[in-house]
Amino acid sequence: MLDHIGFSVSPQIRNCIIQSTSDAVGDLIKEDVRRYRLRTRNGNAGRVWDFLNTSLCESLDSPDCMTYVVNRGPWEMVIIYEKKTKWIYTFMREARFATIRHDTPKRRRMHYLDMFTRHFNSDLLAPIGQTHMFTKEFADEYELSELVGKMLYALQADGAVIDRHVLVLFDCRNYQLTSIRAVMIDSNLDIVAEEDWTSSIPSTDSVIVEMEDYVANTAKDPNHGLRLTSKAAARKKNKLRIREQKADKTDEM
Repeated sequence: MLDHIGFSVSPQIRNCIIQSTSDAVGDLIKEDVRRYRLRTRNGNAGRVWDFLNTSLCESLDSPDCMTYVVNRGPWEMVIIYEKKTKWIYTFMREARFATIRHDTPKRRRMHYLDMFTRHFNSDLLAPIGQTHMFTKEFADEYELSELVGKMLYALQADGAVIDRHVLVLFDCRNYQLTSIRAVMIDSNLDIVAEEDWTSSIPSTDSVIVEMEDYVANTAKDPNHGLRLTSKAAARKKNKLRIREQKADKTDEM
């Protein structure tokens, strides 16, 4: 953490973010899998973001800390705005951030991180030895103010004055949050300052049955302990009877 930019996230916001992220990658997604009895989980990565965004909106939306759902192309994302510091927060997985930084020389157009850092963090510079030699110039850089204005239209309509952009990076494995930190990055996407929150991740004791147990029990109890209504039971019985009749006709042939 670099004191000269006064980078210190309030404990209330920090704790809400950590809890919301931990819930989204853990119990919320596991409960979703259980509730809908999913046999495959190809869409979990996207669903995690829906849970995270919703949880952030519910836990942080207040007169002092507001949340906004904004569009970046077809993708919907949540931006947190803190009135006291005039900071905005966005969220990203560690692996995605690494990919964006690595692919910077290849990109012709700006990612939203390029837009926000060049608009709000343009005066920041990472410590010597951690920076890129040259600043990338993008084809759409002349549209910077317009592009930022489109993304942050709702915030500007509410009169929000923004000073800085903060990026929250996290990683997870096996339905558990394994790391989380808040960083300020410069125009080269190099880290200027950070707060590592990993030690504050809540206990991993889950209130939801472990996924291995769920998968194993699915074969033993397809109904997961749920009782069928009388109509559903009748339909099931009728289907079985039809199957038996078809089997009898096949044997006669």
